[in-house]
Amino acid sequence: MIFPKVMPFLQKSSVGKSLRIFPYMCRKYSVGNFEGKRFLRTETNERPSDFWDRNTYSVLPSSVQGNNLRRSYLRKPHEITPNMWFSNETRDEFMSYYPEILKQLQDMAATYDDVDHGQHIAKVLNYIIPGGRRYAGIMTVETYKMLLPESKRTPENIKLGYYLGWCVELLIEHVVMGDDIMDGGQIRRTRKCWHLLDDVKLAAVNDGCIIETGMYCLLRKTFGHHDCFLRLLEIFNESAFSVYIGQHIDIKYSKDIFNMTLPLYRTIVRNAATYIVSYQPVVLGMTLAGYTSPEVAKETRYILTQLGYYYLIENDYMDCFADLHLKGKNGRDIETGRCRWPIVVFMEKATPEQKKLMRTHYGQDNEESVAVVKQLLEEVNIHQIYANYAAELYHNLMEDIQRSPNDDLKRVYMKLVEIMTCSTEAGGVFP
Repeated sequence: MIFPKVMPFLQKSSVGKSLRIFPYMCRKYSVGNFEGKRFLRTETNERPSDFWDRNTYSVLPSSVQGNNLRRSYLRKPHEITPNMWFSNETRDEFMSYYPEILKQLQDMAATYDDVDHGQHIAKVLNYIIPGGRRYAGIMTVETYKMLLPESKRTPENIKLGYYLGWCVELLIEHVVMGDDIMDGGQIRRTRKCWHLLDDVKLAAVNDGCIIETGMYCLLRKTFGHHDCFLRLLEIFNESAFSVYIGQHIDIKYSKDIFNMTLPLYRTIVRNAATYIVSYQPVVLGMTLAGYTSPEVAKETRYILTQLGYYYLIENDYMDCFADLHLKGKNGRDIETGRCRWPIVVFMEKATPEQKKLMRTHYGQDNEESVAVVKQLLEEVNIHQIYANYAAELYHNLMEDIQRSPNDDLKRVYMKLVEIMTCSTEAGGVFP
């Protein structure tokens, strides 16, 4: 399946540091030239008047930098500052609600389970939850907190946001568990996948269903008396349906990956991943905060789908080239012959001889074939292509955000943009 398994990693290096741009926190800055593009070097923290000028955040890497991408970007996560949504402090606060969520689920399971008294769901969750980045859950609660009127920011209301964020995470855990089973995954978050444990195996399918339905029980118990409950339920159902259809499409088209085009690939992955990992968390937070306008939801869906697509191709790229300790799982897209962004790009750029060799080795589960595939990808300069492609996605996204008429939502979008590896907050496109 195409579901992203890692959040974007930000990096820094001597080059990245020298080109770091803080577009909406600048007061004094100088303009320089880099690969024919302008960049800003910031010193203090006030937004410049030309923040939305495309050229102020266009920083494209040279071919040499593109070739160095694999060595630097994939091994040096950028330190996320405390004011970012996905800082350690924010994640710790989100995780502090996990014991409450676990207790709620155990108690609900115990009403149906006279044998284990809810202990089984606790065993499953305590195994799969540690190590997760909780990207979507944090996105949900932070969106809610940002949009919630000051007069309503009570401890009780804030708690609702965290519970909603954990409902998102439970649905994603169910999807990820099924993903690992279908892909033959071995490692998830540096641990053996749940379905590979001797006392689990294919019972993991049922365990995933327990997690998903437990989430719906928690959702009803927490929000059933709220006016927005039916809309929240609808969003979860739409998200689940979308990702399951996406799984089917992914498997179907993986059988003909060598004839895939980028436009078709983007259409396919829209359902498989971008909806549930980007749009769903934000629209849930918006709904709980009272933003229910269909027009606003439509705009949000368009922008966040773009953001989700960026995260998706980054995940595809990292599955091929990132180290195990960085991404927390063993990438097997090459071995299983899945339809992923690097192979689609390769087939558009390669020579007939390279394509023939790729057809022979892609999807072969052995180290020799994997090495050949990676070498072929590098021969078409996949690192540079990826860097340029990500930069273009970033430019388009920023321009669409600029056109948004809602300043509150702009703030939400920018909190998500600042952790993109090609964003100016992360130090330029790539070191």
